Amino acid sequence: MESMLIGNTFPLTLMRRRLTVDVVPLTELLRAVKGKRIASFWGHANTLRAASAAVGVDLTPATERPVLTLSPEGLPMLDGEVFRECWILSPDCRRNFRPSIGEELKPEEIRGWQCLRLIWQISESK
Repeated sequence: MESMLIGNTFPLTLMRRRLTVDVVPLTELLRAVKGKRIASFWGHANTLRAASAAVGVDLTPATERPVLTLSPEGLPMLDGEVFRECWILSPDCRRNFRPSIGEELKPEEIRGWQCLRLIWQISESK
C-alpha cells in the first residue's frame, strides 16, 4: 500500500531542494487519502481529533512526537521512509485570532481547514 506523508506544518529548515507548494481544496486531500497508508507527523494533540474528522482518516502519528529528517537526497523522511510529496493541513480560525502564550487552540475555534500540497522536484538540481 502506498504511503502518504501528512502533518499540520512543515519546517522550512528542511526545505533543502527545489519544491512546489500548491494551495489545494480540502476535497483534493480527501481524494488523495483514499487507499493510502497515512504517515503522520501531526504535532498538536489538541487539533488531532478535529483534523482526523475533517479528513476522514486517523492522523495519529505512529510514534509520540515524530521527527522528520532528510534523506541523503534532501527529501523528507519519516521513520526511515522517504517521500517526494507532503500534505499539510492547518486549521483556519476567526480573523486575527492567535492563542495566548501557553494556550492551545480549542477545536471549537476551528472554522475550516487550509490544505497545502508540497512536491519535491525529481531533477537532480537542488
